[in-house]
Amino acid sequence: MLDALKKVDKKLWILLGVVIGIPVLIIVVVAIARMFSGPGSNYQKLEEKLVSAAEDYIKDDEKRIPDPGTSIEISADTLVSEGYLKELTEYIDDTCSGKVTVMNNGGLSLYLPEVTCTEYKSVTLADQIMTDSLRTEEDALAYKGGLYEMNGEYVFRGKDVNNYVSFGGTTWRILKIDQNGNLRLVKNETEKKTTRWDTKFNAETQRSYGINNYVTSDLYETLNNSYSSFKEENKRHLIPHDVCIGKRKETDRNVDLSIDCGENVLSNQYLSTVNLSDFVLASLDENCKSIDSGSCSNFNYWMENIDTVWTTNASADNTYEVYTFGNAMSQIARANGKNSYYWVVYVSGRELYSSGTGTAKDPYVIE
Repeated sequence: MLDALKKVDKKLWILLGVVIGIPVLIIVVVAIARMFSGPGSNYQKLEEKLVSAAEDYIKDDEKRIPDPGTSIEISADTLVSEGYLKELTEYIDDTCSGKVTVMNNGGLSLYLPEVTCTEYKSVTLADQIMTDSLRTEEDALAYKGGLYEMNGEYVFRGKDVNNYVSFGGTTWRILKIDQNGNLRLVKNETEKKTTRWDTKFNAETQRSYGINNYVTSDLYETLNNSYSSFKEENKRHLIPHDVCIGKRKETDRNVDLSIDCGENVLSNQYLSTVNLSDFVLASLDENCKSIDSGSCSNFNYWMENIDTVWTTNASADNTYEVYTFGNAMSQIARANGKNSYYWVVYVSGRELYSSGTGTAKDPYVIE
């Protein structure tokens, strides 16, 4: 009798397990499905639809391709009216508008979607960086590292800053967001192979000390060759930029971007290197008032990298010397010397934010 009851109890427990377990399993499966196909995912699919439609729109008429170094905007309304896209309500249960910015970067097209809905707005990389790191004047007095407004640009300053980016299989750091909303990136490490800034015969010295003209320099040629080796999938993200090639007199020690840049710029470059201002502007020390001040090493994330490196800025006092930067100070060196150098690129701040918090272990990602 007891054995029979035990068998009944066992069958009852199994039945109850099945009855209770199946609904629980269904709930878990539905929850997981919602994680991957919830509202956020649906909006992302809408962004993808916009890009796909814009690609077809451009492909069908090559005259629509923007000129190199420029961009155009294609509205969702245009894509709908031209038959490349259904009404947005066909894709998502929300009131939305949208557009795609098409950039021609070095002959390669980059498509950047933007969706604005009642319950969603596309988040750009520049938006996310501003949200994560924007600081105030009060923060500067407390030496808090972050993103500070300077003359219409937003510059990363301070010792501890979350400005790491993963792009093209390489780690970069964000120097600033410029007045056009573009991101100036510097490679986190210098190039392993040192190089000479220039090795030409110099008529002034009657020696092969090099000529300190950036446009004709060996370093400029080296950077252009390096850009040529980039994969196309990475090149399409790189936008043309101005390079500061202003020459300084040795008496011009002020932290003054107009000396490094001003009218002395080389336009439409895709790969360059740092200028003197990149280093000193990153310091939050109020005593960092000259390019050779030891105070500029304080509250400055650049001090994590102390290699002596070439800059784009040459001496205005002669034809053969160039400014380097190392150990928190600027120095003058003959152009035919050998030093490390950094890669500098620009990417659009309209790149969609995908992931990351900007730390070394969790960098922002450009895909």
